[in-house]
Amino acid sequence: MAVEEGNLPIGAITDKVLDTSVVTQTDGTEAHRESVVITDPENLANRQGVTVDGLSKVGTVGIESSVNSSTVALGSGATFTGTGEQNDYPDVMVSCQTDNPGTLYFDFSVDGTNWTTFPTAGFRVASGIHEFHTAVKGPRYFRIRLVNDSGSQSYLRLFVYYGLFRSGNTPNNQSIGLDSDGQSTRPTDYQDEVVRGLRGGVTSWNKFGYRNSLTDGTEQIVWAASPNLPTIITSASTFTIAYNNATDGAGRTGALSLVVYYLDADGNQAVAVHTLGSTGSDVTSFSGLGINRVAVNTNGGLTYNANDITVTATTGGSVQAVIPALGSVTQQALFHVGFNQTAAMQLLFFNVSTTNKAKVVALRGYSYSRLVGTRYEIYRDTIDTSTGLERLIVDPIKFRAASRDVIYFTATASGGGAAANIVCRFSLNLYDNT
Repeated sequence: MAVEEGNLPIGAITDKVLDTSVVTQTDGTEAHRESVVITDPENLANRQGVTVDGLSKVGTVGIESSVNSSTVALGSGATFTGTGEQNDYPDVMVSCQTDNPGTLYFDFSVDGTNWTTFPTAGFRVASGIHEFHTAVKGPRYFRIRLVNDSGSQSYLRLFVYYGLFRSGNTPNNQSIGLDSDGQSTRPTDYQDEVVRGLRGGVTSWNKFGYRNSLTDGTEQIVWAASPNLPTIITSASTFTIAYNNATDGAGRTGALSLVVYYLDADGNQAVAVHTLGSTGSDVTSFSGLGINRVAVNTNGGLTYNANDITVTATTGGSVQAVIPALGSVTQQALFHVGFNQTAAMQLLFFNVSTTNKAKVVALRGYSYSRLVGTRYEIYRDTIDTSTGLERLIVDPIKFRAASRDVIYFTATASGGGAAANIVCRFSLNLYDNT
C-alpha cells in the first residue's frame, strides 16, 4: 500500500483545503486519509485520535476531579470525604500516598443520595506506600473517602481522575498486595512468594513445640517448660523477662537481646527488640495480649542462650513464653490470630518418642475465641505407640482460624511405665482482612 501527500477541498464554496495522505489501495484505487480528533469540545484533554491508517488510538485520557482530590494532611482519626459527582466517563482512577496508615473507600450511588462502598472493607493504605486503584464507574455518581488511622499525617497526595483506563499492572519484582488491581503473570509458586514476602497482606508461620516426660493422666500443652495449660490474657500487660544473669544478659556470653513477636494492645501483630539487662529480671517497654514467638536476637559469643528464659505477664504473672536453654527460640504449639486477620492452617504433625510401647497419647486441638471467651475443641486423635508414633494431617481445604482466635494443641499420656515425649508442628498463612 503506497502513501503520498494530497489534499481535499473543504466545503463547496471555499478555497480552503485539508491536507491528506493519498493511499493507493491493493486494488489500485486511491483514498484520501487524515488524522482527526473525536472529542467533547468542553474536555479537549480527553480525546481519542484516529490514525492515518484508519485505526483508533487513545490520546491523552483522563481529567482530574477537583472536588475529590486533596493535599490537606489529615489529623488523627480524621476523614476526608469527597463530593459526589456524576459524569459520562466510564472509569475512575485513584492515586493515594501518605505517611500514616488508613483505609481508602470508593463510594458509588445511582441517585447521588444513597451510597454503597467498594470494596466493602476498603483498600488499606500503608505508610509511605503509593496506593493505586481503578474501577468501572459508568454513569453512576462517585466520591472518594479516606479514613486516617490514629496518628496525624504530615502529607497527603490524594488524586481522583475520570476517563477510560486499562487494567493496572504490577512489576514482576514487586510484592503483590491482596487488594492489588494488577494480576500476577509471572510463573511462580504462590506459597514460595508468601514465604519470600512477595505477597502483601499475608505472612507465613511455621509453629513448632515439644514437651518431654508427659505426666500420665494430665492434659498438657505441647510447650517446653511451661504450665500444663496456657493462660490467655484478655487485658494488655507488659512482660517480665526472667533469665540467669550469670550466663545471659549484659556482658555475658549467652543471650544479650531478644526479638519478640507479639499481639499488641490493639490486637495487631507486632515485633519488638528487648535488650537484656544485668539483674536477671526485666520489664518490657511494650504491652501485649500474647506472644507468638521469642528468639535470641544477639548473643555474647556462645551463639545461644545458656539457660531458660521465661516471659510472664507482668500483671498476673502467667507464663506467656519460654526459650529453653540452648534453643534460642520458643517451642510452643500455640498461635494468637490478630483482631483483623484470618489464619488458614494446612499442616499438622505430631511425633511421640518412648521406650514404652504400651503408652497411649491422646491429642487435642483447641481454638479459644477472644470474641466470646469460649474454648472450642477443633481436633481429637490418639497415638497408640504399639502401632505407630506419628500423625500427619494435611487438610485439602485448610482449617480456618478466625480473628481473635488462639490456637493450641495438647497431649495426655496414659499407660504407665517409661514416660513419653511429644513434638508438634503446624503451619499457617495469616491473612489481613482487607
